[in-house]
Amino acid sequence: MLETIKAFEKASGREIPYKIEAARDGDIAEMYACSDKAREELGWTAKYGIEDICRSAWNWHNKIH
Repeated sequence: MLETIKAFEKASGREIPYKIEAARDGDIAEMYACSDKAREELGWTAKYGIEDICRSAWNWHNKIH
């Protein structure tokens, strides 16, 4: 999640306030994303990184608001 926040901060040129709090009952301890299986089984590869995606989303949001 912090990687996404930092990417949106870079895209927007603004600091995004956030708080890190204790885990709640039922929260997972860790989360990872890996596209290796999609590449191996489907031949799919990501075209864009997290910064590109956040910049595109930020620009789109600003166009409609």
